[in-house]
Amino acid sequence: MKRILLLAVTTAIVLVSSVSAQSGYELYQQALTKERVEGRLQEAIAIYQRIAKNFSSDRALAAKALLRLGECYQRLGDAQARKVYEQLVREYADKTDAVAVARSRLTAGDTSAAAAKGDRAVWTGSKVDLFGRVSPDGRYVSYVDWPGYGDLALHDVATNRDRLLTGKKNWEDLEGASASWSAISPDGKHIAYGWQSPDPEIRIVALEPAATMPPRTLAKFSGTEVRFLGVRDWSPDDKSLTVVLSRKDGTSQFCIVAVRDGMVRVLKSSDWRGADRVMFSADSKYIAYDLPASDAADQRDIFIMAADGSRETPAVVHSADDRVIGWSPDGQYLLFSSDRTGSNAVWAVRFSDGRVKGRPELIKSDIGTASYPLGLTKSGALFVYKNISSRDLKIAPVDLRAGKLGQTVHFTRGYVPAPQDPHWSPDGKYLVYQTRGGQDGLAVRSIETGEARRIPRTLLYARDPRWSPDGKSLIVGGRDGKGRDGVYQVDVESGRFTPIAYGSRLGAEPRWSADGTKIYYKDFGSPGRVVERDLGSGAEREVTRHPLLQNFEVSPDSQSLAIQTAIDPASQSGSLLIVSIANGSSRELLRLTAAEKFHQLHTMAWTPGSRAILIAKKTAGRSELWSVDVATGQSRKFDTDATDWAEAISIPEESNFLDGGFSLSPDGSHIAFLMGKSAAEVWALENFLPRTVVKQTAKK
Repeated sequence: MKRILLLAVTTAIVLVSSVSAQSGYELYQQALTKERVEGRLQEAIAIYQRIAKNFSSDRALAAKALLRLGECYQRLGDAQARKVYEQLVREYADKTDAVAVARSRLTAGDTSAAAAKGDRAVWTGSKVDLFGRVSPDGRYVSYVDWPGYGDLALHDVATNRDRLLTGKKNWEDLEGASASWSAISPDGKHIAYGWQSPDPEIRIVALEPAATMPPRTLAKFSGTEVRFLGVRDWSPDDKSLTVVLSRKDGTSQFCIVAVRDGMVRVLKSSDWRGADRVMFSADSKYIAYDLPASDAADQRDIFIMAADGSRETPAVVHSADDRVIGWSPDGQYLLFSSDRTGSNAVWAVRFSDGRVKGRPELIKSDIGTASYPLGLTKSGALFVYKNISSRDLKIAPVDLRAGKLGQTVHFTRGYVPAPQDPHWSPDGKYLVYQTRGGQDGLAVRSIETGEARRIPRTLLYARDPRWSPDGKSLIVGGRDGKGRDGVYQVDVESGRFTPIAYGSRLGAEPRWSADGTKIYYKDFGSPGRVVERDLGSGAEREVTRHPLLQNFEVSPDSQSLAIQTAIDPASQSGSLLIVSIANGSSRELLRLTAAEKFHQLHTMAWTPGSRAILIAKKTAGRSELWSVDVATGQSRKFDTDATDWAEAISIPEESNFLDGGFSLSPDGSHIAFLMGKSAAEVWALENFLPRTVVKQTAKK
């Protein structure tokens, strides 16, 4: 009997220890992953219930868990949703934001799976982007054709067809110019857009294909002063545009540009991060915009300014991240997104006489963390761009001699959203990778335990991380808090950074030499150029130049560069080249036709001893892993049947996500890659505005 009692006590202690070993917030993140990424709602429900029970003393966390629990039940169409929302309202009245969501569910009877009615995907494809706007009638969405040559283009939602509104022949055409942010006129007949060129412009072009008039330049800016610009909105009275300028002195400005004569009037200057959304009110008399809450914060607050610049007032100031969406069609509500309830949602606050009135109201829950508004139609439908990704990092054993990959190893812990571009540490014990879960950050994952941790974020963004030869730091392309682009060295433990070199031309793909004394980078100022920089002296020299340069990697012995080129329009082929770092001489190892193209980014790796190069290519839509011998140029396809490789690295043609990349371990025994699906879509969210707004708009 004593032994049984002792066993029971021991078991209880183990269970309690297991629960306490994981913090409530760790469990909450696990539940979010189950719910939002894996779609395993029942498993998420069990974890949320556990949090609400075992961590009830943390009332903020418990309230968030109950809210997510109710929404999981709601998605399942389970009547338990109502009971959970009632419990939240009854027991957590002090958690006003969570209670506001629960009350809205109960008041609207919005507790079943039917709540999702009215949300629909209207466009999925490789050309979906977030630089455009929806037309007032909901028929068209403007965008930049990045898979092409950066032209302004139009997607017809009704016919699912695309049409170019500008006509470039290649990326070098018109000095590498491209379109940027755009807005469609109130009558749906014209589009105003930014044109990125040596001297950036604001242009207007007719939307209808029957129109033969070329684009009209409305305003032109000196390229020595303005590095980027974009049109954010077109006023309902058809007289003005809002335009955001990113200046080379590190500041940002938003302006009003007159449609009639192009006169530019600066309304506000701020630090380089600037305003994101700058939207006219329904009567064109006011402008709503969002700005960072402080120098050290990523969260934004919302302000309203009279269009003549005479008055500025705070509209939404909160510890959450609040961003302007636009105005309700009747002009009575300012709409904004906020993560104050733990998920990104649409909120509305009443507006009259130039000021907001009352408290914000939740009107649409959980529109996704990676969503960006593309405008509202006259009928009140909100169009949003969405990034949808369930990718995670995986590894598989590799036999380089036999040309085979083993069974995929799935990490069971340490999920970090939207991983990209993994890279092994010199000792082979860790992987570093970029994350894009709403922000560009860095994470490190242990190969032994699978645990992942985020590196403290001290740069605005850090891309293409590569370990230093001593394993203590990383080299990244990034941007600091003063808006300076460049190459930075980042401490793996603290996240503290040291600038190596400033300048946007250094690009985002720096690489180390084997001894850590030099770096190599693409020169964005002269496309196709790879430059070597001596870290001691700061001296630079050109290693090679190729007009179709796509990717490059430095060999382990730092004697050579491997270079992939894009498909040459003339020959309809691309090449894998070896370039001598010492003298720039090159030779071709492999030539691919357009039908068997390279993956775009971060899908090339040298094997130990610089003997061969691994590449990923697509043949007839199927992804394949190949090894190319450096000495002979002979290539061999890997047997990948025992892994998830083909599914993992194969990015659907209808997706515009860049290839996430793969990396070979330093000893050549394992390969790290990404598995999961990615998609970019435009959704129309309907039937969510307050009923009074819908009725009044219908009357008009």
